[in-house]
Amino acid sequence: MPEIKKYIGYAAVIITALILGRWYSKERDKLLMQGEPWIKSWTSLPGLVILIILSILVFLKLKFG
Repeated sequence: MPEIKKYIGYAAVIITALILGRWYSKERDKLLMQGEPWIKSWTSLPGLVILIILSILVFLKLKFG
């Protein structure tokens, strides 16, 4: 039973990452079609969510090794 819970957790993380990645990709494509620079996509909501998640992961790695 613990194995199944572990795999369900892995699947949830992968599905969430795919949804967030597609959302970011759509926002990036929309901004690029409007002629905005590529860096502007990081100031959109999905870009900020990705940056916050990465910052949390780096902090956790530095704090707890």
